Order: sequence, then structure tokens, then C-alpha cells
Amino acid sequence: MNARGLSRHLLQLIVIVLLGGFAAAALVRYSPGFDSIPEDLDPSISPEVLRALHAKNAVDNPLPVFYLRYLRGTLTGGFGISATLNQPVADLLRRRAPVTARLVALGTAGGILLGALFAWMAVWTRRVFLEATAYSISGLLLAVPPAVLGLAFFFTEAPLALALALALFPRLFGTIRALLDDRAASPALLAARARGVRPMAIALRYVIAPSLRQILALVGVALVLAFGSAIPIEAICGIPGIGALALQAAIGRDMPLICALALIITFFVTLAHSAGELMA
Repeated sequence: MNARGLSRHLLQLIVIVLLGGFAAAALVRYSPGFDSIPEDLDPSISPEVLRALHAKNAVDNPLPVFYLRYLRGTLTGGFGISATLNQPVADLLRRRAPVTARLVALGTAGGILLGALFAWMAVWTRRVFLEATAYSISGLLLAVPPAVLGLAFFFTEAPLALALALALFPRLFGTIRALLDDRAASPALLAARARGVRPMAIALRYVIAPSLRQILALVGVALVLAFGSAIPIEAICGIPGIGALALQAAIGRDMPLICALALIITFFVTLAHSAGELMA
């Protein structure tokens, strides 16, 4: 990758992050009920005064002006103050991020291991029963939403990281299976097997080593999928991570918190996709 390609990816990253933050702010700003003010609940205020207050609120808080002010504050080192929690957004993210990071890391590792195991069952063993079992379990789990898996594990007090791994594995199974299928048919591997090379050496030399770039790209994609699946799991199960914080921000229409979450989530998702493209 030359300097021009890196500059293009960097510019693409900045533009997507800025657009992602603006889109999230626009969805909240123009959602039904956003223009309501505390004075709406006061029966002593006349309709004319309420209309004037609403007009003033609309003039004082246009979306482009708010977003530019917010970006300027972000560049100076802060994400603002949460309107619902009345705390600095940076402090909220600092406390919640490790919870989500741990869940995503464990779920991604488990999902890749399960995907690799079932892909090996489908390709390497050359047994119809194991292949049918791998495809059946993958298809069944693919039909179950991650939030439902998380809720089932939550009620049974099982590790939620395992629920995330099970939600992730069928989404990686097909890619890993195709990769193993391609490597299993390579002439070099068939020749090594005919010479009696040990299976572990075959796996390391003729499968993992030639596929290292694809594996790294797959890890980037898996992190994105895991992060997206972790948000509903955290929100439904009440885990104090980024997912629950995002749900609270959406319910309270907390613009500073929503913009901060949108910028950070869009940044990491775009970064993972860009890294995957560079590795592929």
C-alpha cells in the first residue's frame, strides 16, 4: 500500500466518521417529540407563549450549528456533558468501554474458534454426518437474533461472551469453510499429504501460513460483527457497557452522548473495515 492509498483511506475514514455523527444527530433531532420543552407540561402557560418558546428553541438549536459547535468542542478535548445523566460524556465512556471491550474480545475469539472448528468438521474430516451437523447447527444459530441468545444466557446465568460467540460463529462459518475448502484442494497440500507429512505440519504450513492475510482481514470483520451484536445483548441484559449507554441515550434523546457514541462507533467500525481491505 503506497502513500496515496493510505491517504485515500484516511480521508475516507474522516468523511465517514463525520457523516456518521451527523446522521445520528439528525435522526434524534428530527424524531417525533424532540421539540418538546418542559413548559409544555405547565397548564398556566398560554398557547401563544408556548408557540413563541418553541420558535425560539428552534432558532437557538439548528442542527448544523449544534453539530459544528459539538465538533469544535470535541477537537478541544471533550465530548460535552450528558443531558440525561448530567456527567461528562468522556467519563461515562471511560467507565463503560472496558466492559464492552472485554465482551467483544471474548465473543470474537470464541466465534472464530467455533467457526474454525465447524468449518474443519465440514471440510477436513470428509464425513457426511459431521458436515451435515456443522451446516445444520450453523443454519439454526443464524436464524436466532443475538439479543434472544443473550437473553437466554442471561436467564440461565451463563456467560454472555459465549452467547456472543454463538451469535458470531454462523456469520463466520461460511467464510472459514470456503477458505479451508480452497486450501484443501491445493496441489501443494495434496502432495504433502501423499508424502505422509503430519497433519499438524500440513495445517501450519499449507493452510494457516498461506491464509494469514485473509485470517487477519477476517478478524477485523469479526470485531465489527461482534460489536454490533454486543450492543443489543448489553441493552437487553442490563450490562453496564456501551450498548446499555446507547439505549439510555436514545431513550433520553441525549444529543451530546448520542453524537459521541456515533462518532466513536463509526470510527472503530470504519477502521476495522479499512484494515480488512488493506489486509486482503
